[in-house]
Amino acid sequence: MSEEILEAFAAETAEILEAVETAVADLETGSPDAVDRLFRQVHTLKGSAGIVGMELAELFAHAWENRLGRIRSGESLPGPETADALLACRDRFAAIVAGSKAFAASNGTVEMGEAEAGALAALDASLSEGAVAKRSEEFPPAAAVDAPSGGAFDEAPKPSRRARAGQAAPQPRGDYEQALESFARVPRRKLDRILSLASELVVSLSVLGRETRTEREGAHVEDALSVVEGLAAQLYRSVLETRMVPVSDVAERYRRAVSEIARLSRKKIRFELVGAETEIDKPVAERLSEPLLHLVRNAADHGVETPEERRAAGKREEALVRLAARREPGYIEIRVEDDGRGIPLERVRERAVEAGYLGPNEAAGPEALLELLFEPGFSLSDKVTRWSGRGVGLDAVRGAARALRGEVRIESAEGKGSVSTLRIPVSLSLVEGFIAKAGEYSLLVPFDTVISCTRFEDSGTDRVFRRLEVGGRLLSSVDLTRLYEPGAVAASGERVVVAVKSALGEAGVLVDEVGETITATVRPVDRREGEAPGIAGSAVLGDGRLLLVLDAEEVCRMAAERRAAEQA
Repeated sequence: MSEEILEAFAAETAEILEAVETAVADLETGSPDAVDRLFRQVHTLKGSAGIVGMELAELFAHAWENRLGRIRSGESLPGPETADALLACRDRFAAIVAGSKAFAASNGTVEMGEAEAGALAALDASLSEGAVAKRSEEFPPAAAVDAPSGGAFDEAPKPSRRARAGQAAPQPRGDYEQALESFARVPRRKLDRILSLASELVVSLSVLGRETRTEREGAHVEDALSVVEGLAAQLYRSVLETRMVPVSDVAERYRRAVSEIARLSRKKIRFELVGAETEIDKPVAERLSEPLLHLVRNAADHGVETPEERRAAGKREEALVRLAARREPGYIEIRVEDDGRGIPLERVRERAVEAGYLGPNEAAGPEALLELLFEPGFSLSDKVTRWSGRGVGLDAVRGAARALRGEVRIESAEGKGSVSTLRIPVSLSLVEGFIAKAGEYSLLVPFDTVISCTRFEDSGTDRVFRRLEVGGRLLSSVDLTRLYEPGAVAASGERVVVAVKSALGEAGVLVDEVGETITATVRPVDRREGEAPGIAGSAVLGDGRLLLVLDAEEVCRMAAERRAAEQA
């Protein structure tokens, strides 16, 4: 029973903490009901913490609630720093519950430590005296607010050495975090299990259908199988939808980051969210959270100018940072845009020459220069700020995108702004495609990366890279058989070139043959840099066969690098 209560607490608390951020943002924009919503939210947090026996969290929430009550009544007035102070209280409460044990035995002497006192003191300092407070000086208060049992609430909390010692070394994964991991509106462990079963059902039925049709069974069996396959696909999609969350659920922290950067750098920046209702698989959203935060911070910190610089450039003083999301067939596209200064390509070239990525007289077009921004340690910043400038970030963004079978690219126009675009599969579980043979290897080529398949007569060359005519144009192509089996004897005869696409352009993939269409469950592969080039993951079919999943982006990058080397 206690486990169920804790899971419900974790789910409710996570939702309320998200709602607190939204209410604080609304308070900044002057929403009339923002304070009332904040008061109710913190009141609920206090009561919930008391139910699960997290006394320090209950104590802190009560003190926080008291201050919101004063704002609500007009006794205190919020100032320019109040929003940040409220968010600091929100973060402090989250840290307390993350490090607390649920239903712990109490001796009734829990006190707040320096961290809690500091958060509340910052909130106090951000408030000014309201008219109600001035009038009430003539009359004593009717009654003090009662504290819940189990602790004394001190409105000017004194640091407690014992409390600090207890909080200084929280459990690496507290009760709250463990409960939260297994709960996403409904228990995630149940959803994941159902999703896994649905995925395997789709794969198994696909194999069964293929084998049955090969045996030329009666038409009624084929019809029945078609119906079952359709139902299985609907089951998978329905279960997947239960794990989808709107982009707006994860975007509030980006608004907060932009607001912080604007305040501390004295810029005027408006954050805009487009496509807030676009839904994304929650595990994908969680893994994209930090990469997207980096892109948003880059746009606000480096991308947009100060009001003085914008006036001199003939722009509005208020800059724009926009997060836009949209759903495409099988993919989510997320764009981080700004109307700032753009990326100075000459500066990129200079840094590239300094770092040895380019020779002093080596030619490189705009796309190639922008690609260098993804190199580890590459940075244009002359100084380190709180948010960027350490040469760490864009390479991690690309790594995260690739781990999700996605891609990232940057576009820029000097003086007008920049756009960073992430394209990520809607779901990480299933991939539809066809099997291709390259020597001894079997690969799954996802449909969403394929432009065309063309048969041609191969003369039997040993080259890994070459240019082939596909659809009336020359494509830089990679021979996977030669790439994976460099010592194999090249054979002549009919082969297939598959034209694939990615954010980096198009390329040809040479294979020995293409075969059946399948739906497979995909799992990531653990590989070091340079290992298994062109591979995004592995897939196990219903009959036990293991496939490698083609990474179209890496293939296109290899082809582009080869083409650039040949032109140099």
